Amino acid sequence: MLDLDKIISVVLVEPKYQGNIGAVARSMANSGISDLRIVKTPIETEAIYRSMHGRYILENAKIFNSLKEAVSGFEIIAGTSDISKSGEKFRRVPTGPEEFWSTNGLTGQKVALVFGREDNGLNYEELGMCNFFLKIIGNPEYPVYNLSHAVAIILYEMIKANYSGNATITHDLIGRDKIDTLAGRLEELLAKIDYNEQEIDTLMNMLNRIIARANITDSEFFKIMGIMRQTINRLQ
Repeated sequence: MLDLDKIISVVLVEPKYQGNIGAVARSMANSGISDLRIVKTPIETEAIYRSMHGRYILENAKIFNSLKEAVSGFEIIAGTSDISKSGEKFRRVPTGPEEFWSTNGLTGQKVALVFGREDNGLNYEELGMCNFFLKIIGNPEYPVYNLSHAVAIILYEMIKANYSGNATITHDLIGRDKIDTLAGRLEELLAKIDYNEQEIDTLMNMLNRIIARANITDSEFFKIMGIMRQTINRLQ
């Protein structure tokens, strides 16, 4: 089993209700994780009251000015939002929490679980920072869960996967630095072949998500980089 507290963090983007913040802290305490990151919203008395035995989590929570700052340094950034923001319009393929934890979420890499605002969720720019999109199945007529309930469901699936022994545990996967290096080399290759400059950013967002989902090992990374280097050299 993995030590979840060392690799899993919860990020709340501008939560509106202090009660939800407190309930999230309580669910985190139940799940054995403690790193809570909040974008912009300060913690107030009601949140502390609602947190019960998760009060220590709020006392140590970190407040950031932007989502970009909050997720800096994470290999896996999993966002949650309304299903209408997925699909072709946003080039997003949603995955359920159970599938996420059993295939990608518990590989030993640092994971940021990002939850959006209660009323508007995450915007397109914020979802663009994520390399996974989590969707909880619900009643088609009313599929949107309360923020704290969504956190509790996703953390429950995390615990179930970690304790069941079904999670894929691989310790030689590449980290954020090598993911960025590989993405940079891909972008260099696109420039060399005169790929449409206006489409490169969109394509790189997609490629970054593919790289994160691929669970590339160190040996695979060096082989891919070797191929990329030889290709670029031939084009020069």
